[in-house]
Amino acid sequence: MTTIAPASTTTARPRLLPYALTEFRNNILYPDTIIFTILLPLGLYLTFGAMTSYGDQPVGNGNVAAYTMICMAVFSVSMSATAIAGGSAVELAGGWGRQMMLTPWGLRGYYAVKAGCALVTSLVPLTLIFAAGALTGARCGSWTTWAASYALCLVPALPFSLYGLAVGMWFRSNQAVGTATASLSLWGFLSNVFLPLGGVLLKIAHFTPLYGGAMLALRPLLGDVVITSDGEVTEPLWQPLTNLIAWTLLLALICVASQRRAMARR
Repeated sequence: MTTIAPASTTTARPRLLPYALTEFRNNILYPDTIIFTILLPLGLYLTFGAMTSYGDQPVGNGNVAAYTMICMAVFSVSMSATAIAGGSAVELAGGWGRQMMLTPWGLRGYYAVKAGCALVTSLVPLTLIFAAGALTGARCGSWTTWAASYALCLVPALPFSLYGLAVGMWFRSNQAVGTATASLSLWGFLSNVFLPLGGVLLKIAHFTPLYGGAMLALRPLLGDVVITSDGEVTEPLWQPLTNLIAWTLLLALICVASQRRAMARR
């Protein structure tokens, strides 16, 4: 007699990788991502950093081209973090979270994919801008300055992920998230990132959400120096750190308040 083995009742757990690759492809190929997150910061660096007559003038441990490169990299990372986090909030508000709860991954898988996608998507414009800087005469002194600046350019992703989440959770529309992403151009001007400020505008810059992250990313190049329209000024480390921590906590509280508001409605 022959016996027939019972069919296995277990099934292979689906992998997150195909979902993650799909999310990354959709985000990186989205027209707004290509234009505003990649091409715009890269074009601004080439126009105001690499192609200027003053791009090779010394600044800190490098030159003006390197200064502009870091500023535009910070801007691109902030744009990417805002767009992806805001889009996630809108998806969850629209019921995608309930769909994900029906999968073996649950919301943990969703958040893991979104976090990984945000990081990789942010690395794309950041790496392109630094590569363009290396090829077009940006000088950052030693390789440690290059590495530290590259790593610190990712710091603004934390507060601006919360910024995108807050907007997406409160207004729950892609138009609102698009407006939040576009508002980063205003924060760039008011945060001493697009051009050096002075006087009252420089004082205002210390209270804007992009200032802390941008000044921290520039510290490997400039040290305690901040470039202003009135010349160089010295700024202690605690000032950009305080700005970064304060905005991160404030935006986190807004996200928590929005979550409680949504739960109360249910």
